[in-house]
Formats: sequence, structure tokens, C-alpha cells
Amino acid sequence: MFDRFREPVALACTTMACLALVSLSAITPAQAETTRERVLREGKIVIGIHNRSPWGLRDDQTGEATGWHPDLLRAAFEPLGVTKIEFRVTEFGALIPGLLAGRFDAVASGLAITPERCKQVSFGAPDLQAPDAAIVLAGNAQKIYGYADIADNDDLVMGAGRGSVVTRNATAAGVPESRMLLFPDIEANVSALRAGRVDVAVLSSATVIGILGGQGAQGLERALPFDVGEAELNVSAIAFRHEDDDLRAVYDQQLAEIKKDGRFEAIMKKYGFGEPEMVPSGVTTAEICATKP
Repeated sequence: MFDRFREPVALACTTMACLALVSLSAITPAQAETTRERVLREGKIVIGIHNRSPWGLRDDQTGEATGWHPDLLRAAFEPLGVTKIEFRVTEFGALIPGLLAGRFDAVASGLAITPERCKQVSFGAPDLQAPDAAIVLAGNAQKIYGYADIADNDDLVMGAGRGSVVTRNATAAGVPESRMLLFPDIEANVSALRAGRVDVAVLSSATVIGILGGQGAQGLERALPFDVGEAELNVSAIAFRHEDDDLRAVYDQQLAEIKKDGRFEAIMKKYGFGEPEMVPSGVTTAEICATKP
């Protein structure tokens, strides 16, 4: 009697278990899909930028994103069928937090590779060197041609971005922190220069090229030459989440192809970059990430 009723119950339990397994099997592929797989399947990738020339900005007339990194990303991903490249504008300081929060698939806005950032994100291969450069008022009345000139003149005040590589380089060259004004964004730095609050604004060369090549550059000039001494290497790259190393690998492979066939050099020329912005041969992301801060 007991055995006669046991078999149907066991069968029912087995059936329920099977249904559960079927349900799980239907969910698992979607859950297991990587960002790379989704990007290639949908033909779409979302990129965070911070609306700064020449790195990446939205054209006010067309609404399209232009700039060094948007052009580079299109050249890399469109041959793979990823033709929907959506650029979302955010503040510079929100790029990495937005990436880690899943708002973007990658961020591309002149982020320098640093050991500190390498702990947070996975950088692609280096794409541009951006040595320190200085903007002064037209005429360069203070004769500023390097960090040593700023360090040796107690009357000079330097403007720089808060947390930027240039502040570390200036400190290493002897510029005291008491004569540095640090700003949250580039606009505030340049405005302070025009207002006389600082005597020189020090930024990356790529940013300086973008500022002086755009509107509102009247009355400003680049201090040439500008000797940075033993400066820390400032190299930019696209940043991905660590768990998306397979997507980064796809991008790196495409970037290598772009460099071989001349498209990379053409994009450099388009934005006014030359030999000073070329990444030195042999410099790798892994090497920079392993550098002791």
C-alpha cells in the first residue's frame, strides 16, 4: 500500500525538479551574457564622455559626438558591426563612478592611465601621450617657459586641475603647493587666468590644443617651449570595467589594426596632434599600472 502511493509522489517531485531545471536553463544564458557578447549581438555600445575638446564633445548643431576618442571608437567598432555608438555626456569626475555603476560600457575622455585608476578600471592600450603644457596671456609677459620658472618666482601662481597629473609633476619640479590654485574643471582654470588670479594654467597638451583651437581663445597663447623636467608620463586610454576584459581585448585588437593601416595617424592629424603626442615605443598599459605612485 505504502509503495503504491510512493511512486506517483516521487514522479511528481521529479517532474517539478525538471521544470525548475528547464526554467533555470532558460534564464542562465541571459544572465551569463558578457558585455562583449551583448555589444556584438546588439551592435550597440554606450560610451561616457565629459564634453571637452579635443577628447570628446557633442556638436551643438548636429547633436553628434566628435573628438579624438569618438572618432577612434567608431574606427574600432564599426567594422565589427557595432554601428550604434551612443555617447553620454557627464562630468569628468563622474566618468569612472558611472562606468562602475553600469551607466556606460566604457569611458573615453582623455583619462590618463595611473596606478590608482588601474585599481578601479581596466585600461585599453595607450592611444595618446599628453605631456604637460601651459597657457598664458598673449605676450607671455612673465616669461614662463617651464616649471623651473614658476618655482623660482615667488610672485607666480599656477592653476591646475584638482587631482591632475600636472600637479604631481609641478610639485616634483619644486613648485610649492601654496602657489598652486586647484580647480574642479578646465573652464574655471582658464577663467582664473583671464581674471589674473593665476599667472599660468597648466594642463595636458591635448587639452591646450583643444582650447586654443576653439572659440574664446582670444588673448591666450601656449607657452613654448615649456620644460617639464622629469615629468610623470601622461598617457590616455579608453577605460573598461575589470569584468569586461574580453571587451577591452576586442578593442585593443582593433586599435592595433587602426595603427597599422594609417587610420590612426589620420585621426591624429585631424585634431592637430603630432610627434609630441605620439606614445613612446614600448610603453604599455601594464607597465604604467605597475608603476609605484
